[in-house]
Amino acid sequence: MKRFLICSLIAALPFTNSTACVSEGPTHNRYMFSVYRHNALTDGPAFLYDIDRYWQTYTGNDGPCGIGFYKWNRDEIMSTARKKNDTAMIAYLTLFNRYFKTCEAYTEDAWNYPTKQQMAQRQKNFMEVLAATKAYRGTALRPQYVLLQMRANMMLGYNNANIALWNSTASRLAESPWRDAMRNIYARALLKNGQRTRACNIYAEQGDVQSIKTVMRNFRNLAGIRTIFAQNPNAPTLHFLVQDFVNNVQETLDQKAAGFDDAEWFKTIDAKQVFRKEAMAFVQFAVDAAANAKVKSPSLWLAAASMVDYLICNNQRAIAEADKAVEADGTERMRDNARAIRLLVSTRTNKPTDQYTDYLLAEFRWLDAKIKEEGGTESGYDNHYADVKDRVVHRGLDPLFRKAGMDNTALALCAMMNAEGNYNNNVTYGPWDEYFSKMDSLKADRLADYYQYLSTPHTNAFETYCTQNTYHDADYFNDLIGTKLIAEGRFADAIPYLKKVGMSLLSAQMISIYSSQRHYDTPRWFGKQRVEEAYEPAKVTRNAKLDFCMDMTDRLSRYSLAREGSDRQQMAYDLAVRYYQASCYGDCWYLTHYYHSVMDSARSWEKDFAAETVKYLNVAKQSDNVRLRYRSLYALAFMPVEPWATVEYDTSNGYKEVLVVHPKSAQYMALSYLDMFAKAYPNAIDDYTRRCDVLREFRLKRESQNF
Repeated sequence: MKRFLICSLIAALPFTNSTACVSEGPTHNRYMFSVYRHNALTDGPAFLYDIDRYWQTYTGNDGPCGIGFYKWNRDEIMSTARKKNDTAMIAYLTLFNRYFKTCEAYTEDAWNYPTKQQMAQRQKNFMEVLAATKAYRGTALRPQYVLLQMRANMMLGYNNANIALWNSTASRLAESPWRDAMRNIYARALLKNGQRTRACNIYAEQGDVQSIKTVMRNFRNLAGIRTIFAQNPNAPTLHFLVQDFVNNVQETLDQKAAGFDDAEWFKTIDAKQVFRKEAMAFVQFAVDAAANAKVKSPSLWLAAASMVDYLICNNQRAIAEADKAVEADGTERMRDNARAIRLLVSTRTNKPTDQYTDYLLAEFRWLDAKIKEEGGTESGYDNHYADVKDRVVHRGLDPLFRKAGMDNTALALCAMMNAEGNYNNNVTYGPWDEYFSKMDSLKADRLADYYQYLSTPHTNAFETYCTQNTYHDADYFNDLIGTKLIAEGRFADAIPYLKKVGMSLLSAQMISIYSSQRHYDTPRWFGKQRVEEAYEPAKVTRNAKLDFCMDMTDRLSRYSLAREGSDRQQMAYDLAVRYYQASCYGDCWYLTHYYHSVMDSARSWEKDFAAETVKYLNVAKQSDNVRLRYRSLYALAFMPVEPWATVEYDTSNGYKEVLVVHPKSAQYMALSYLDMFAKAYPNAIDDYTRRCDVLREFRLKRESQNF
């Protein structure tokens, strides 16, 4: 507790408590219940921000507000005071910096335990700071000096002195962030004197959630809530305990649904597991509390009951409780909290009728206003109402619209959420981007239908709202659809889309690094095309995908008309080269994909370009042209389809590597043919085969095992 107060009051250290699940993919388990602003959960009470803003204003700095400005800019603040010839401020800063530096020494104790002499010097420093604050007789900086006096008392352990100082002096000062900070220290002094409830109620009123968590660590359950409620049904501490309990129910069920409900994880994120029996008992307690005539904020309790009922799938009860909560007495934040929960619950109790989508439109516009209101003061602030919108969209409306067959609307909602969090015009192509991944899983015709949906005016106002808040650039989608058509092997169909794509988009893509340096008509099996890596896209002057489609369309047409013989076999080889290069295994994977991994394979909706490669190579290998036959046999042996051998580990022999041969595999057969060809035509093969370690190992293994 002492460590927290030192750190929070002088902003010496940040807090890093986590309130969200760490996962490989988006889980959208954003906490819905919030009667405290999110930053209160991690950064401390609001007065810390106000104090920070005071120092920023003093130096003329208009940057984002936080709680570490003084810590990192104390030299600039002192320099400003000297430039202004502000002698009173210089004196105060000199004294405060001495206090601040002494407090910082405590942060070093985890690494170097202080000596008796160091501890004595710290005590001396605090005593001298205390004496100087008592000697101050000015008025301009009186709040700052009284706060510094209470800080020095705190560090010296003079809790009774701080209680007396608050009652006699500090409490009578005008309202200010400095007075709020004094009251926070006063609460700590009460706590040290055994007055936990009084102290915690002050913390709750100030939004000092970190201190409440510390003090109420043994009350974060239904039994604890009952105990505090019995003492005072309107105790501000209950606001935290109820919020904490409801969000812990959510965390428990979200993690269980994700198959990740390890108790150790909850300790890591400072959450508590709440199981169904306790959750159901809480609902009844909350409903009873809301009906209690002594309770001044029934909205808090009804919203809590609604959210827990929703989580345990009592949907009709949840919507009834949410309706009541919105109208019940409580703070504005509590009623807003109830309204947000009602919106989420409504996704389980409605169908996407015009009446319901009209309701959604009104609520989303309200959410947008709340997002702007809540996020307008601090840079990078984790906005609660943005979290509400995220969960409502992804865990409420997405399944609702998909169940109704409105897949385009569901995808447009995802696009809207993606655009709100993406400041690069939503031009994203990676597997880590949820919206792109969803589009990437669609077939070309389905994606074209979705783009048509985005580009067409709608009579439904909510659908108009969704589509207007998405990124639907024509170049982006034409390129995306054209790329999918290539991957499906529909080269002629891709041409009209790719012709519309401008060079500016292609030059902005990171795959331009590859499209500008690699060529699809160069056989992959005789060498990998190296690329000069760069962190910036490369300017391109031609659309490689369009060139590829036109080339393939022409070659496939001519191949289909060609007669059996050497010309057709050469055509087959040339097609094989292109198919393989454009596959996920080739150098020119950028023709069919936007990202690449060594674990890639053909997807279910794609044409299997590797299988096409094998098909055409099997035609080419029949050629009477020894050179063409050699190249085809080498290519087939190179293909990683059905590998000839795999490495396994012998656990009984210290995990020694063991090469397991697969004599019936496609690559084994291809290597056998290549081996026979190389022996029959030693002058026809080149250095690729002579130096081939795989072929050499294949021969040794086959000979040693008599395959």
